[in-house]
Amino acid sequence: MWLASPVVNALIAVLLLAGVPFLGYVVWHKRRHGRRFADIARRAGLQGSSARYLLISAATALALACGLVLWQPPVAPFLQEGSPQRAFAGLGLGVQAIVMALLYGGVQTGFVEELVFRGLIAGSLARRLSLMWANLLQALVFLVPHLLILQAMPQMGMLLPLIFLLALVMGWVRIKSGSILGSWLVHATLNVTMCLMVAVRTVA
Repeated sequence: MWLASPVVNALIAVLLLAGVPFLGYVVWHKRRHGRRFADIARRAGLQGSSARYLLISAATALALACGLVLWQPPVAPFLQEGSPQRAFAGLGLGVQAIVMALLYGGVQTGFVEELVFRGLIAGSLARRLSLMWANLLQALVFLVPHLLILQAMPQMGMLLPLIFLLALVMGWVRIKSGSILGSWLVHATLNVTMCLMVAVRTVA
């Protein structure tokens, strides 16, 4: 069944790429500082956010999604070997494409990356540095693994400055709100939109 692979991939990403770092974070804070799990989760950004920052995030997510749809970036790079969006080619805007996009963009990449980069890294930096420096450093750290984009899609190097700017926006929201909810919303919306664009624009 087509659902099995996306679900398994999302679970593996959550358990390994997010779960392992978070477990290490929990163990460190419990042993080093004797903090309760609820306090540790809050420090990692796993808490609610004020309506103000959720509205800012929702507006940002909507603007990015609309901008992406209007821009209509070339699809060819996303169909190359190694591109995660390749799996969406030809699916159209159906249940399968939407569910797969939510699992990939919302869970496998969106949640996992936000918990690690904004929840753990940005949160830790913000408790030690000024907002400006903490945000700048977390955005640079976030950019580094995304340089791998150049291996699968070298012609998409123009996206790197946009990724960096987006990381600054998401970092600011996370640090100011104390939550990863807003940045997760932005990140997931962008990834889901890109997947669905590939699905729709590659229908024969």
